[in-house]
Amino acid sequence: MSVVSENYYSIGEVLAVLAEEFPDVTISKIRFLESQGLINPERTSAGYRKFTKGEVDRLRFILREQKDNFLPLRVIRDRLEGETSDGLLRPEDVTDPSMPRGIRVPSAGHPTNRSPADRASTDRAVGAPIVGRPPLRKRPERLTRADVLEATGVSDDVLRTLEKMKFVRPLMVGTEPYYDETDRDIVHLAGRLAAFGIDPRSLMAWRLSAEREADVFEPLVRAELSRRGTESGKSADARTSDAMKLLDDLIALGEELRTALLINVTKTLRNHA
Repeated sequence: MSVVSENYYSIGEVLAVLAEEFPDVTISKIRFLESQGLINPERTSAGYRKFTKGEVDRLRFILREQKDNFLPLRVIRDRLEGETSDGLLRPEDVTDPSMPRGIRVPSAGHPTNRSPADRASTDRAVGAPIVGRPPLRKRPERLTRADVLEATGVSDDVLRTLEKMKFVRPLMVGTEPYYDETDRDIVHLAGRLAAFGIDPRSLMAWRLSAEREADVFEPLVRAELSRRGTESGKSADARTSDAMKLLDDLIALGEELRTALLINVTKTLRNHA
């Protein structure tokens, strides 16, 4: 069992604090939010997470926004990163939260730079969910080639190389390629690794590893979808949501295991440093 000082909460204590308001929250969910950079608990010398009261309040805010307002993590992080020193949130201070650290904000016309009122009016125009109906699934952002190059700072040659290697697969609309947020993040991270001297062609091991990991997860998620489909009283949206939560948990756990394994196999490098 993790032991922390009286000024901190262990992850088990955090679950107990949040359980009444959020009975579905799990340790895997908290770890996933941490992996996405929305929370940043400290660690004890033994490696256990320890949460300050402020971190617990931040976690509660994230969960409420998901539960009550059906906001995607991208928008929630917008609001958190717009927080002022007096604790007030400034939604107009937009930094795209789906971007890894160091990535630049797209141009002013980018959809993530619209105000909440603008987004709400657009949602109504395309048929936002009415009271009593489940929310519509958020459509992925569409980014032009110029958007991706501006946001990531990579050269056009690097982007073309990543496309040839199938690291990113833009959606072709006529002759114009459009990218989503994940494509942009991959390009950004590949660019950062290139800055350390790692050629994009050397990244194939990462892609193959991700594909193998997805192959392991796919039957589990499909089985969950099939099993949930036989239960009565659950809408198709609810069944899909359950399966996607499972996929999020698997991705978060896979990331933790991958990191631990990498640390383990690089011990000799550390020992000889």
